[in-house]
Amino acid sequence: MKLRNLLLKSIPYLASITGGTLLFCLSVNATENPTIIDLLIDVSASLFSLPLVFVLYEYTNSLVARRLRKTLASTMRDKVSVLMLHLLLILRKMLRLRGRVTLTWINSLSTMSESDIMARLYMRSYYSNLLTQYHSELENIIYRYGKENILDTEQLRLLSFIGHNISRFLNEHHLHGNRQIRAKCIKNLLEEIIDWLNSGAATAMDFEQLLAASHKKNAKISKKK
Repeated sequence: MKLRNLLLKSIPYLASITGGTLLFCLSVNATENPTIIDLLIDVSASLFSLPLVFVLYEYTNSLVARRLRKTLASTMRDKVSVLMLHLLLILRKMLRLRGRVTLTWINSLSTMSESDIMARLYMRSYYSNLLTQYHSELENIIYRYGKENILDTEQLRLLSFIGHNISRFLNEHHLHGNRQIRAKCIKNLLEEIIDWLNSGAATAMDFEQLLAASHKKNAKISKKK
């Protein structure tokens, strides 16, 4: 398939070079009129130069597209990582946890059992509203960056699973109130958020910056409360 596509893309270039060669040969052998010879040579030179112009254009366009894609990917990772920290901070309040938020502390949350979560879980309408807001933001990120093919398959799977567990938790909280199912959803969310933060999306170097951005946004939300 790749060879076929390459051959199809090369047809216009080959045609242009062939046309330029034929016109150049015609200008040399088929006429003695200087005006016609100059005209044929000019057209021939233009046909020879066209492939080079298009190759340079495609290379430049490809280079710009790669840089843009890299920028979009970096922006997406930062947005998702901040959103994951927002979720983590609200889960921290819901579970009434204490301690400084560090990567080590975050990773330690994976050891929480469902029974621990059931015993600690405390819900307020404020928390429910925030989870709904974060779920909407996550859906928008999945839609936008999924459509632009910025998210790879694993990232898309993980973020979709996080969205599913937020939605399931909220539905269970509002409709049924089954404590065991809610605890399972929280357990899944903690593990999935940790998976994202450990995937390289948030390195130790930029973790503090992302955490500061998350605290800043949460502070603004608290003031509006």
